[in-house]
Amino acid sequence: MAARPEATGGKTFSMVRNGKPKKNRLRVRRVVDVPLREVSGICSRRSANGRMSLIAVGDAEAKIAWSSLSRGDGSEFDWHKKSIAKLSGSELPKHDPQIEAVCADGMGRILLLQENPQRAELIDLKSLEAVALIDLVVEGRDKIARAWRDPKGSRGEGVVFLPGGHLLVAKEKKPAVLIEFGPPHSRSRGLVRGGALADGKRWSIRKGRHRFVALAIWLPNKTLTKTCADFSDLAIGPDGCLYLLSDQSATLARLDDLPAGAAPRRSAMHGGSAIWMASQRVSHLPHRVMRSSGSTRAKRAETSCCLSQRLRTRRT
Repeated sequence: MAARPEATGGKTFSMVRNGKPKKNRLRVRRVVDVPLREVSGICSRRSANGRMSLIAVGDAEAKIAWSSLSRGDGSEFDWHKKSIAKLSGSELPKHDPQIEAVCADGMGRILLLQENPQRAELIDLKSLEAVALIDLVVEGRDKIARAWRDPKGSRGEGVVFLPGGHLLVAKEKKPAVLIEFGPPHSRSRGLVRGGALADGKRWSIRKGRHRFVALAIWLPNKTLTKTCADFSDLAIGPDGCLYLLSDQSATLARLDDLPAGAAPRRSAMHGGSAIWMASQRVSHLPHRVMRSSGSTRAKRAETSCCLSQRLRTRRT
């Protein structure tokens, strides 16, 4: 795909031939401390009444922290913290749970994505229980399937809810791809602008244990590959578009629609290419956007928080 100017939020992103934007870098607006030893994932949640909150999780210990968000950037964060290691029905270990990403539905339930083992848990913080335990499987013997099963390989680093009880997961690297997971024999939904789980809505899944399989896999095109060296996090922006964060490239990329894949036959597994529409690099000034109170290993989540705040402010 040839690079071309794209308009976003009233601003134009001018592209150069090597796929890098020439202007409009995102800059740090605020530094916030999080009461966790390490921050590995972060997301925002908007309830049915429009209230927003920020949720952070770490992979050094099974704990989460959350705070409500007001419209003013200068307001204080009122952090709450809870252990999720001993919740009813949960299989998360107390130490080193390998949680790499988090997303939340409109009912206040959160999905925690583990890298090793390859699974996710849906947690209801009100009832203090694990609602669903989900094994994430990439079937077959091709390169992506082998990489997903490799205990030393790179797996899920970002996740967003899709309607119909499906998940969209970002595999970090070697190779970096986007994978849609859902129940066996279900059809890929893909993701178009405005097609993610709506604010305030409940993500649909039965209580209990589940096995999700890869329904479609999207490979980055050449421009996205050059722009984002890895896939570190995913988020749905206030414009309804899918945003991809690259830790190594310190870049936020807005992606084009992901067309639904074919029926889940191995010969037609791949949904197509992830198309890069526009991107901005992040300038780390000061170096840390979001500090973990017990560690400095929070670079990816720090960047994500900065971008989440920027997008939220644009919407209001």
